[in-house]
Amino acid sequence: MQPQRITSLLQGVADVRNWIVRHIPLTESMVGYDLFLKLGNDFFAGQELQLKSIYAELPYTEKTIRAQIDKMKEAGLVVQQATGMDGRTHKLVPTTKFIALLQQYHRKFESLFILRKGLRDQQLLVDTTNPKLKQLAETLYDHFYDLGWLYLYNYGGICFLAASLVQRVARAYGHDARVESGYVDIQREGVQFLLGGKGYAAPGQIEGHAMCVIDDSLVLDFGLGNVRKGFRRDFPWALGCAYQSTENALGSMVLPTGETVTWKNDWQTPDGEAELQKYAPFVEQLFQHYVAHFG
Repeated sequence: MQPQRITSLLQGVADVRNWIVRHIPLTESMVGYDLFLKLGNDFFAGQELQLKSIYAELPYTEKTIRAQIDKMKEAGLVVQQATGMDGRTHKLVPTTKFIALLQQYHRKFESLFILRKGLRDQQLLVDTTNPKLKQLAETLYDHFYDLGWLYLYNYGGICFLAASLVQRVARAYGHDARVESGYVDIQREGVQFLLGGKGYAAPGQIEGHAMCVIDDSLVLDFGLGNVRKGFRRDFPWALGCAYQSTENALGSMVLPTGETVTWKNDWQTPDGEAELQKYAPFVEQLFQHYVAHFG
């Protein structure tokens, strides 16, 4: 990551912290700050704010946490209620004042940072038991998205370019990566869609499809733009599955929506190598742009 990006990130974190101290009562200390975030997160996650759990999960003594809770009660941020038949256990309930402050904090945070995970979970599905390769796929998605390669320039609709970009960046991160040619077979409840299948090219397009194989362990495909165009508009922008080469396929996965997606290579377009050569100079230009942003 470039130093200027680190500086910008740290400035954003400091801005949020300073805003909290100015606007959220009792957060000038770390225990107050951590308790505010802990209560807010658990409350919106639908969890009961049991005192016993709060004491156990925060890195402070019970005495310190209890003193901070007393201050929050006095400030009208939380109320304490007995629970259970014997009334010996207690929970905290945030007040409307607390909830309003938490919503203000959420808006402040969103104004400085993109909440990435929810969007990524919709648009990138990776089925692998290798945590490093899953992290690589997520990093590529995040960076390609930031550069506009996925939605602004729609490189996902040019599969040989997309696969070459994945290969180039993966190699820069120290991985063994290669582009494979073939096609994608998508099936669900008797309906079949072939991406890059022989005889399925639209006017002006070539037959065939390209994907990237990384470390002989992961098939990663960022070139699914035409699936969203011709099969389902909310289809993921990128998919990854375990590389399990057979005589006619590289790998397969089942999506949460029911489709079985198989990357096949029993037929390969004769135009594949020419396509890769055509985009090679452009890939290097884009890679330099990538390096300028992310180091």
